[in-house]
Amino acid sequence: MKVLKKIIILTLIPIILELSGLFVIHKFYLGNKTSFNVKKVDISSKNSHTKINIKIPDDAEDIKVSRNGNYISYYKDDTIYVIDTNSNKEKKVSIENDSKIAYYTWDIESDVILIAEKFSKEKSTYLKLEAYDAKRDFKTERKNDENEVLEILLPNSNCKIENIVFSGASNVTYIAAKTNEQINRIYRVNRMTEMNVVKLSKAILGNMAVINNQDGDQLIYEDRSTDRIRMGKSGQTIATGENSAHYLLGTDNNDQIYIGNGNDENINKIFVANLNEHKNNWKTYQLQEYANKKDVYILRDGRIYINNSSKKTVTEIATGKSIQYEGQLVGIYNYGVISKEGNKILGSLFK
Repeated sequence: MKVLKKIIILTLIPIILELSGLFVIHKFYLGNKTSFNVKKVDISSKNSHTKINIKIPDDAEDIKVSRNGNYISYYKDDTIYVIDTNSNKEKKVSIENDSKIAYYTWDIESDVILIAEKFSKEKSTYLKLEAYDAKRDFKTERKNDENEVLEILLPNSNCKIENIVFSGASNVTYIAAKTNEQINRIYRVNRMTEMNVVKLSKAILGNMAVINNQDGDQLIYEDRSTDRIRMGKSGQTIATGENSAHYLLGTDNNDQIYIGNGNDENINKIFVANLNEHKNNWKTYQLQEYANKKDVYILRDGRIYINNSSKKTVTEIATGKSIQYEGQLVGIYNYGVISKEGNKILGSLFK
């Protein structure tokens, strides 16, 4: 009898654990209420990924990859298409007939796309945000606690969305828009879907990113009028001690800021700025040769990669390890790179 009881108990334990796990997943990840900032348990690993090899139309534009390479997306005929890189199955992300896609980007922490859509109402132009969950094939509008759809009034119909960046932990979204040759308006949307316009000093805005510190989320941005990197509403300069032009390359999960130092869009030195430490303790990387700032990729875990388009290689600067690719580089994700060769999207895994 005791032996039988032991067998029954040992049999029930894994069943109970599995059911508990399913309950947690349902409660926190698959509940009826969907928000843009999706939390997920990432059980994927480098070993589970295979090389990407998928076909896309010749006229596909704005090709992007999700952070773990699970999905490839592209834009065609005012529609976003998403391809599962494991099954090669393609899905179409539909929008309302009276809307037009102004910008789209993958979230930095989940397989979710944020879509900014322009639409007209009462002789004015508005912007709304929608989130598409690629895994669940589900799209939802960004709403506040009163279940009201966020509608951002734009200055005019010619207003263009230039960039959208995320803060990560604090769930804040920044949207950069321009009505002429310069970005002149930034919208901040917090986790409660409350929007406000960010007023900066007389800066000519370039690239931007977000970190979180003791004062909450902080917008980090290039000021092209002074070739310096600034932070927040005050416009405080993040000084490196160098006199050359500074370029914002990105930020990471540890709220470190990556600043390129050089001239004419090319850099030969990278500062890893941690605002909680004295700048003498910041990491610096001296590059062997100049690289265009657009060829520098910062991953969320802090890895830095540089693309050499003539050699068709991507190199991690900390280790010196390189990876070869075919065609033209499209993007870098956590486990490798993707490139476009004809009408094919090809993936190469990091070694």
